[in-house]
This record gives sequence, C-alpha cells and structure tokens, in this order.
Amino acid sequence: MSASTAEHRSPGASAGRIVGRDYARERRGGRSLLRGATPFLLGAAVLAGLGVVALRSDLILMRYGLTAAMKEERELLEERRELTARVRALRDPARLSRLAEERGFIRPERVVKVEPPGGEPR
Repeated sequence: MSASTAEHRSPGASAGRIVGRDYARERRGGRSLLRGATPFLLGAAVLAGLGVVALRSDLILMRYGLTAAMKEERELLEERRELTARVRALRDPARLSRLAEERGFIRPERVVKVEPPGGEPR
C-alpha cells in the first residue's frame, strides 16, 4: 500500500472529508413518514381542539340554563308556600266565624234537609 492510500483510509483522514460538507443540500433517500403525515396530524389536532371547545361551550351553556331553572324552581316553591299559607288563612274557621258575625250572619236554630219528590236522591 502506498502512503497516500493508507492516509485516505485512516480514521483521521475520513474526518477530513466530512468537514465543510453541506449535508442540508443533499437529497436523502425519500420523504419520511412523519413529514408526509404532519399536515394530517396537525389538522386532526386542530379539529379535536375545536371539538373540545364546542363541547366545553355547550357544557357552560347547559350549566347556566340549569342554574336559571333551579332559581326559578326556588322562586316557584316560595310562591307556592305563600299561596298555601294564604289559602289556609282564608279557610281558618275562627276567621270565618268572625267575618260572619261582623256581617250579621247567625247560627241556624235548625237544619232542614229537603229531598226531591219521589224520595230518591239524585
């Protein structure tokens, strides 16, 4: 072997050929799978993100609706309690007796039961 051939095959000599070489301009074997799938993966991620945002928005609107419905239910229950108390007060026997006395009504001395002719109740 000549000195020049040994020089080219030595590890130090092969490093000399790498220095200054521009690997960015060299074409590689083919497109990588990741490079080809990147736009599709990016699109899928964007669509998934938009789906999550839409679901989250619907969830927030549902919570606002539920809160409004619960508030309306509490208001209706309170109104029902007030109306029930009002009906009980209006039907109170002591109150009705006092109103009857104020308006001149008296207790009947006797109660007459009237039946239709023929003796058969309707």
